[in-house]
This record gives sequence, C-alpha cells and structure tokens, in this order.
Amino acid sequence: ILEPEIAREAALHATLSDIAAMRQSLVQTREAVTWRQYENVDNLLHRQIAQASRNNVLLGLFDVLNAVRRTVVWGRLRSEGARPPADHHSFADHERIVEAIAERDLGGAAAAMRLHLQQVERRLIPVREAAE
Repeated sequence: ILEPEIAREAALHATLSDIAAMRQSLVQTREAVTWRQYENVDNLLHRQIAQASRNNVLLGLFDVLNAVRRTVVWGRLRSEGARPPADHHSFADHERIVEAIAERDLGGAAAAMRLHLQQVERRLIPVREAAE
C-alpha cells in the first residue's frame, strides 16, 4: 500500500537528477556480485524513489518499514551466498518503475511498484517456508 503511493508521488515530483540517480542504481543492481551488494543498491533505489516523492511523511514511514524488511527478508537471502542471477525478476521490475517515474506516469509507477512487491512476496514464500 505504501510503496505504490510513494512511486506515484515520485512520478509527480522527481527531478531529472533524481531519475538519473535511480537509473545509476539500476545499473549497479545488475553489476552486484553478491546478494549483500544487491541488497544495498536495492535499498538505495527504493529510498531514492521515496525521497523523490518529496513527502517527508511517506519517507519516514518508508524508513521504518524498510528497517523491518531488511532484517526479515534480506537475512534469508544473504544466506544464499551466490550472486543474483542475470535474469533476476527485480531487474525488469525496477526498470519499469523507474521508467514510469521518468515518464510522469503516476498510475503506471504505482502499478509497477505494486506488481514488483507482489512478485517479491510470491518468491519469498518458498524461502520463508524452507527456513521454517
């Protein structure tokens, strides 16, 4: 619920500099050689989107939720040790989100973020069940 609204607001308020930084993060996610590197850049990208919303309330809520997500979700993925695969689903998801923001497509940015989060959740359910 929160991040799609953040993406919508980012599509409305992001500067060209914000978008350039997001695009650089897209490149860095593909270049990550460990899950830890990917995690750091993924978190940076999501925070860049939140900052681009220019909404301090949304940014504050994002930071709180992201701290929980980093502890719960990334702890499991880090244990895999290998690097993200070249076709990792989040690469394309992130590109769709950033492009919608760049195109000022408010609905598209929100929808792309919603789809991304749904896909992450679907992929983490098997990881969560295996850990239990």
